[in-house]
Amino acid sequence: MSEQHLLFIRHGETVANEQQLAYGVTESPLNEKGIAQAQAAGQRLMSWPTQYHRILSSPLERARHTAELINLELKLEIIIDPGLIECDLGNWEGITYQQMHDFGYARHSIKDDAFTGHGGESPEAVYDRVNATLERARAHYPKQNLIFVSHGSAIAHGLAAILQLSLIHI
Repeated sequence: MSEQHLLFIRHGETVANEQQLAYGVTESPLNEKGIAQAQAAGQRLMSWPTQYHRILSSPLERARHTAELINLELKLEIIIDPGLIECDLGNWEGITYQQMHDFGYARHSIKDDAFTGHGGESPEAVYDRVNATLERARAHYPKQNLIFVSHGSAIAHGLAAILQLSLIHI
């Protein structure tokens, strides 16, 4: 194999997503739509032109369950890696999307890589954690194509790290 393929899959829709609640490290199960999304991803990957060798998943139930549903079709080894967990939202765990917007979470976290005004993880900490996880996985499985099942923010930071983009400032 001359190149390594990495596929990033965000977990399926959750009960919290449906209720428009911001959950970082707080557990929220997949809802019916999320289960169907994960099953459809597994079915789609059966006809995917790239063959994958293993799945690495966040330990949070929504990602782990998504990985398990995808894997019903693929029958790969699933490795649970805490480095793929979502951003810890600290005091803002469980607030509504509207409250998060009103507090200016996106504005603060984009302007300040060290922002922890919410009592949780900074964007820089998420970037560093996910980057270290991806580097470790790629080094440990250098000749294997990998599927990462994770969360929106973690995936965004992971992609930025792989593309060697620094955190963006406005």
